[in-house]
Amino acid sequence: MSDKKKAALEARLEGRQIKAALLCVEREFAAEDERKSFDEIAEEIGISRQSLFKWRTQNRAFIEYVNYVADDFLASERAYVYRQLMKTINGPQPSVKGIDLYFKRHGLITQQVAVESKDATSTRSNKEITQELEELDVLLAEVDGEE
Repeated sequence: MSDKKKAALEARLEGRQIKAALLCVEREFAAEDERKSFDEIAEEIGISRQSLFKWRTQNRAFIEYVNYVADDFLASERAYVYRQLMKTINGPQPSVKGIDLYFKRHGLITQQVAVESKDATSTRSNKEITQELEELDVLLAEVDGEE
């Protein structure tokens, strides 16, 4: 993310809001036993808990800045995340989900499959079934390159 975007977001906030946003992000990434409460953050900033709540839930600029800071932090942890992903793939029982995620991340899975289900209890005429089979034959022919 750009420094221009960060500066633009910070320009929409006052100093206490910037500090509160940083503390809120720090809170989310802190270990459970080190996590500050919102009451503690509000007290440290010198505002009420209600004010902090309103910033966190109603102030669009504050919310965007918190998200920017969190995204920036996560970007710095990307190597760690990739290392953990590779551990799931290289382990004694490789994770199919991990392999799938790896392929998706690198654009190696490109085929998309759409599944359409129809109500099995509906009654269709023979003509409708025949028409649907013909449509499926056309689709299969396209896939096989016959058309």
